[in-house]
Order: sequence, then C-alpha cells, then structure tokens
Amino acid sequence: MQNKVVFVLLDGLQSQYAKEHLGYLEHLVEQKKAAKYEVLGELPSASRPMYETIFTGLPVYAHQITNNAVCRLSRQKHLFQLLQQQNRKCAAFAYYWISELYLSAPFDKRQDIFHEDENSCIQKGFFYYEDSFPDSHLYSLASAFMKQETYDFVFLHPMNIDDAGHKYGAGSKEYGKAVLQNDLYLSTMIPQWVNAGYGVVVGADHGMTLQGNHGGNSEEQRMTALYVIDERVCPGKSDVVLSTLDFAPLLCKLLCLQPTDQMKDTEVRFYDKEN
Repeated sequence: MQNKVVFVLLDGLQSQYAKEHLGYLEHLVEQKKAAKYEVLGELPSASRPMYETIFTGLPVYAHQITNNAVCRLSRQKHLFQLLQQQNRKCAAFAYYWISELYLSAPFDKRQDIFHEDENSCIQKGFFYYEDSFPDSHLYSLASAFMKQETYDFVFLHPMNIDDAGHKYGAGSKEYGKAVLQNDLYLSTMIPQWVNAGYGVVVGADHGMTLQGNHGGNSEEQRMTALYVIDERVCPGKSDVVLSTLDFAPLLCKLLCLQPTDQMKDTEVRFYDKEN
C-alpha cells in the first residue's frame, strides 16, 4: 500500500493566488488526478502557531504556541513523534522555526542548520534562517537527499511566497511571481515523487493581505488551498471547506498512522475500502 508522503507547505499562499498561478496543480484537479479543497485557516493566521496546529491537529488555545515570538519545543504529541514511534524515516527541509518546535530551541545558526540523528523524530533536516533563502535551492536539496535515501515522510517548506508578500503585498507582481516559480518547481518534482511511490500534499499555513500582513481574521489572511495527489483520495474540486485542523489527521491517514485522540476526523474524502 502507498504510505509514503511528500508534504509541501507553501508559506503565505493566498487562496486566490493558488487558483490563478498554480497552473500545474489546477490542471491535475481538472484532469481528476488530484483533489482540491479550500481551507479556512485557524486563528491567529500566523506562521508559528499554524505550524504547531498543522503537525498536532490542535487549535492554538490548546497547544499554546500563541504567536511567532513563542520560542520553545512543542509540548504536544505531533506527527514527527508518531512517525518515530513506528520507526518511520523522516526528512525536513524547512524554516528554522520547525527545528525550534520539534528538535531544539532556540535555534543555533552555527550548528543547527543541518541535522542528522537517526534517534530523533526528524532523522535528516536542513533548516534555513533567512526568509529570502531561494526556494529553488530548497527543492534541489530535497531532490538530492531523496535520490540518496528513501524516506517515509518528506516535509518541504519554501518561504519565498511569504517573503514577497511581506515586502510587496499580495497584489504585487513579486508575490505572483513567487507563486508561479513554485508552480514551476512543483510541476518538475511532483511527477518524480509520484513515480517514486509518494503521495503528495500541497498546502499553506495562512494567506496574505494587499498590505503585506497576516495574523488576523479576514478571508485574504485565512483562506488558502489544499491539493492532494494520492490514489486513495477522491479527485476533483470539493465543495467542502477544510480547516488547518484537517492537516494532521489527513497526513496520519495517508501515512497509515494512528492519529492522536485529540485530532479531529479529516473531512478529505477517501475512496471506500471496498472500492
């Protein structure tokens, strides 16, 4: 059974820009090769709180990573721990806040940029600390590692969409270009991942305003999109609007992991077992 997953988190991707600029993923949805859901993100629509929600399935009031300045390890059962308990192999190529949540905090730029420890919940990791670190380099790093070793779960976390949004706003050509560039990288990598036996999930943590902000309660800050490429998931565009709380149980189901008791049931539609 297919139970390996690549999860790409496009930081700061507004829903409308996903529709307008992720042409390859939208093509897969049209051709019934992928599922698409709109996502009304949890509050606050800020990155570090949403990372913890995405990997624990808990709302912010429960996990208590309440804003981007809370720098500490997660105190909740999270996806990386569930993988480790099943002796599953994980690699992460992500912004350094992921390291601070699930490996060590605070982040030490002198030694934590590269992580390798077979006994930790993330066995291989590369963690960048500049928001402008090129997405192209991050995809290349992930590709190189995946050619050397096979992983059960690969987390890829590009930041240039969010970076462009903060600098120029969601209505800018720079923001649109960053989304288009990720469509180029994804359209190159997804066929390779699928051919290697991976299911692929592409989502976002929050959106972005025209003024280059997020954190609050407006559609442009909260609405994102989720794409799932997996033969067990019913394809096409769904009318169901998901929450960020759906990410963790969805990933558990795709990875054949038992979700925690605190996770909700995912509303992503899977084929019935008999089918």
